[in-house]
Amino acid sequence: MPSQRKRNRKQKNQTQLNEENDGEVVSVDWAGLPKGILEIIFEQLSLIDCISVSNVCKPWRKVFSRELSCWERLGFPSLLMSGQKDREKRICISMLEKRAWEMEMPEARGKYCWGSFQDWLILVDDVECYSLNISLLNPFTRSKINLPRTWDFYHKMVLSGHPCRENCVCMLVHSQRQELAFWVPGAQSWHEYKLVGDPFEDAIFCNGSFYLLSKDNSIFQIDTASVSATLRRDDSSASAVASESEIKTEFHKVIMPESENHVNDGVLRYLVESCGEILLVCRHFSTLPGAVLETRNFKVYVLDIGQMSWKRVENLGDRILFLGKCSSRSFSAVELGVEIRNCIYFSNDNTAPWWNEWHSIHLKGMSARLGLDNSGRKHWGTFSLGNRNNIHFCFRGDRDNWGPIWFTAPLWWYCNNFLIN
Repeated sequence: MPSQRKRNRKQKNQTQLNEENDGEVVSVDWAGLPKGILEIIFEQLSLIDCISVSNVCKPWRKVFSRELSCWERLGFPSLLMSGQKDREKRICISMLEKRAWEMEMPEARGKYCWGSFQDWLILVDDVECYSLNISLLNPFTRSKINLPRTWDFYHKMVLSGHPCRENCVCMLVHSQRQELAFWVPGAQSWHEYKLVGDPFEDAIFCNGSFYLLSKDNSIFQIDTASVSATLRRDDSSASAVASESEIKTEFHKVIMPESENHVNDGVLRYLVESCGEILLVCRHFSTLPGAVLETRNFKVYVLDIGQMSWKRVENLGDRILFLGKCSSRSFSAVELGVEIRNCIYFSNDNTAPWWNEWHSIHLKGMSARLGLDNSGRKHWGTFSLGNRNNIHFCFRGDRDNWGPIWFTAPLWWYCNNFLIN
């Protein structure tokens, strides 16, 4: 019976097609659609729909076998688990499908994953003698870029764009004072840029500038074009120190409403670029004795450029935030093709913004040494804004392991590896 109904439906569809074409039988070779037409179609679809479309036939799938610039925005928000420095295969988790897989990364053996930029990973090794070897690895294309050695004084690295492009600027954020270091492709060394004050807690790239968060919620803005021009002009010196007058920097005193002002103890703060806006996310940890890594609440603010103030955000609308100490991103629920929105996915970050994984080996077995119960603790969680159920929200993070790193698994790679047609 099912097969009979299928034949009847096919005949009905063919009859309708014939009537629409004055009785002429029309045969359409959908599998033979030109690549340009497919690109136009895919650009109009959500990520989930693109996967469904690519699973129709092998010729359509082949379009995904290449990295095309028009699909750079598409990819799966994924987690790379920590504690895997000595493995050639790293455990990863796709948040949308809750799919876990092992990704082969022999180039990363013996290296810590420090952060990411889209599908590029920031790797660190050889941390002896207070120095770092930093490299950039794209595990999907096997591309790798080695950066100059530097001192182990930094807690975050931020990229202004694709690292293979000439105008890319890499920035290191110092852990102990208000100091930065810059590198551009082709440079033989890092160029230091020294300011005065407490260390920056977080940093992002947005609309042609780096934005850095100071302890009092104010913002330093650094124009990346001026950084690139200065470094390319002065790279003849191996120990070049960037001049303050050559790099365009602005300080913005940003006001936080008194009712929202937080004591820094127990609050970890993140900057996130979202649709050209700058968001400040405050993660509130419990300060009760023994409540190590217990997250109790999140508050989100947007930077009002005109008023130079932080405005509380009660609803993210279509946006989903993927929050992590080393890398944070904002995605559109519509572009992803998922129903969940106005929420935060977050990783098991430590309360101190200036620590790195290689500084935290002592975390292993800490629970047992302190007589604490670490069972049921998690590596990542979700928080919904505007949901009354979050009044009693409590996320208990894993005390014995460093938080995982967010990255983006490209759609073309995902389709080639996980779809079966």
